[in-house]
Amino acid sequence: MAKENALVKNLVASETVGAVNIICSDKTGTLTENKMTVIKVFEDGDFINPEDMKSGHLLRNFAINTSAHLELNNKGEMKFIGNPTEGALLVVHDNVSNESYNQIRKHSNIVHTYPFSSEKKKMTTIENINGDFIALTKGSTEKVLSLCDRVMTKEGIKGIKGEIKNIEEQVHYFESQAMRLIGFSHKELPKTHNYENDEKDIESAMIFDGFVVIKDPIRKEVYGSINSCRDAGISVKMLTGDNLVTAKAIASELGIIDKNSLVLKAVAVEAMSDKELEEKIDYIKVIARSTPLVKLRIVNLLKKKGNVVAVTGDGINDAPALKSSDVGIAMGIAGTEVSKEASDIVLLDDSFATIVKAIHWGRGIYENFQRFLQFQLAVNLSSVIVIVTTILIGFKAPFTAVEILWINLIMDGPPALTLGLEPIRGDLMKNKPTSRNSSIVTGIMLSNIVITGVFMSIVIILQEVYNFLGAADASKSTVVFTLFVLFQLINAFNARELGNVSIFKHIANNKTMLIVFLGTFILQFLITQFGASSFGTVPLDLTMWIKLIATSLSIVLVGEFVKFIRNRINNK
Repeated sequence: MAKENALVKNLVASETVGAVNIICSDKTGTLTENKMTVIKVFEDGDFINPEDMKSGHLLRNFAINTSAHLELNNKGEMKFIGNPTEGALLVVHDNVSNESYNQIRKHSNIVHTYPFSSEKKKMTTIENINGDFIALTKGSTEKVLSLCDRVMTKEGIKGIKGEIKNIEEQVHYFESQAMRLIGFSHKELPKTHNYENDEKDIESAMIFDGFVVIKDPIRKEVYGSINSCRDAGISVKMLTGDNLVTAKAIASELGIIDKNSLVLKAVAVEAMSDKELEEKIDYIKVIARSTPLVKLRIVNLLKKKGNVVAVTGDGINDAPALKSSDVGIAMGIAGTEVSKEASDIVLLDDSFATIVKAIHWGRGIYENFQRFLQFQLAVNLSSVIVIVTTILIGFKAPFTAVEILWINLIMDGPPALTLGLEPIRGDLMKNKPTSRNSSIVTGIMLSNIVITGVFMSIVIILQEVYNFLGAADASKSTVVFTLFVLFQLINAFNARELGNVSIFKHIANNKTMLIVFLGTFILQFLITQFGASSFGTVPLDLTMWIKLIATSLSIVLVGEFVKFIRNRINNK
């Protein structure tokens, strides 16, 4: 799984992720590339290209009101340290301004900062410029607009009432195109202020400076991954900090929502009672302006309804939801150390497609557990029936202590373990998820175990009682022992299939198993022919070996016949 960029921190998650039937995913960096690029700037009431920016307050906001940094990597490419959105703003600033953001920061006198939070959706920095105190605010466009009563235009500062309709129309248009918008404002402050306690007063009656339009392309592989989830019976819910219009646009483009889906704001979810939310939660596909508490509540309610839930997250505030989910998935690139610590799996490439690959692998691991169990239980059942029955009908125990040890080696050793190394099947993502309360031994598996176990037992007992293979008296016990071992070896091929698929469809896939099967068969031949001193066996002639192999192959015919009957019944 690590080779597929899914680093497993909690071993049990490698199997649990295969049973996931709901993924609560964030958007930025998981569904999108997290390569933020400013494509338009709304400045002084009009749209301009980023390179044509002139507004001093906007550019100052880009440089000062941020926690991000830029640096060049080994390839000479610009790398964002911190929030990629803020990084995109710094790139624009340094391309336009005569001074770099680093130089401006060195000479700036920052008095106080109200840091960004997912609840407030804004950040404010207060700067002292030669004795003048200015508050610079940035955040979601609707949030920043709600703080302003004036707006900067080409004609100067105007009341916002006459301009708000045009601004909101422009905002709505770009949000409907799945763009991210960041709004900016400023306010001159008196010299005396209690900055610790006056946040609400400072962030009021501000001047709206404009907004930027940022494009974050959807990852190309995500389209196919969402389709794979749909085929696999996995519901994807997008919990994003973006606004409702942008979130809906992206969800529509990816095919996450349909005509029956609900797209809600976090405040609408918060207003619902648990009972009301529980009734609607299956239809809720997108939650915009999501908060950590809403995310946690959604996860807990989904689990309460019996779902197996995977959650993605990258921030400190995502830790509770990651911890509460069945499988917490953190972002390896953009994620905080807190989110990684709280997670079960870390995505090394931050891609949603990697989650789908992990689910595919998880399903394969779970099926390999089932194959191992199917083989083990069939061996156990047949050995118990054979030993108990032969003793009850008056015969001596069919196997010596050493022979039973050898049978156990086959049962627990390489032939059995290679079933756990079965290559992951490509069609697993066409199956429905395993439910939380389902047994690892399914009904079909149980019938396979009983039918093959009982059939092998009957044949062994018939040989013990009637000697239908015509073994000489001296070699009867050797024939029974060898026939039992060959039965188990060949039945391992039956155990590779958990449903009604023929064993011949994937017979060459697990080359390790074929090699181990051949090696074990050769060992059995050597034990039979030359193990008299240790195993008490008697060498068998070629004719008897042909009879033994032919008889043991009958278990394949039985398995194929049962699958044929089941398929006929299912087709009808």
